[in-house]
Amino acid sequence: MCIAMRILVTFAVWALLAVQSFGSEWSSILPLDAVKPPRNNVTRENRAIKVGEVVTVPLPGSKSYSCHAEIEGDAVRIVACDTLSSLTLQGARPGRSTVRIYEKFWRDPDVRESRVLVGEIVYQVSGRKSSRLIDSPEKVLKDIPEPRQTGIMDWEGFMSRQRDEVLTVVTDDREWNGLWESAFGRPAPRVDFDRYAVACVFMGYSADWLYDIHIGDPQADKNILRVPYGLNEIILELSGPFRASGQYRMKAIERKKGYGMVLDRQRDSGPR
Repeated sequence: MCIAMRILVTFAVWALLAVQSFGSEWSSILPLDAVKPPRNNVTRENRAIKVGEVVTVPLPGSKSYSCHAEIEGDAVRIVACDTLSSLTLQGARPGRSTVRIYEKFWRDPDVRESRVLVGEIVYQVSGRKSSRLIDSPEKVLKDIPEPRQTGIMDWEGFMSRQRDEVLTVVTDDREWNGLWESAFGRPAPRVDFDRYAVACVFMGYSADWLYDIHIGDPQADKNILRVPYGLNEIILELSGPFRASGQYRMKAIERKKGYGMVLDRQRDSGPR
């Protein structure tokens, strides 16, 4: 009996030592992606950009963490976001916006509470209010012809109610419907914004001439599709001073997963 009890106690001691040793080495046995490292401190900074300027913000993503961004204010907009590497922003209107960057550990549930603030950037945007954003201009023209469709999801015309220059890529129904209401006083045609975005060039009432507006094929630049546009002067014989009436062109561009889209002015535009 004593021998059996001694063997049992000895086995129990060995088992306890083995469990303690295995527990102390558990973190080294697990893959790195399964171990949750300590949270980073929040980094804060201030930056200044201009309306229309595109900036890329590196994100501290990894195999263990994904990053998400939220914007307070409408001075900047998100063009593209790769949750593991970078966030691309564009100045939209003069003012101030705060961009907050959050991290989420890969094993945590995909809910708001799992995200931890790691960065905060305050952007001060300067420049002309309307050069990249659609506003509701004063409706000085009443009888606006319906936009002429020159191709599949491609519209142009020489008259609109959009008095200010607008250079933008429309990516959702709300902005698209607002543009057609403010510029033409008409319902917008349907666009599948899951597949397409619409590159829009409005010359406004301050344009110095009448142009053939060319919108080309997008060119990939990292995670951005850059859509080139250019202006070719049209030969006119005028009996008086030229007066612009809100010339425009709108062309749908197929989207590419993981890519944002911006307009790029080209000095020399190609043929239509």
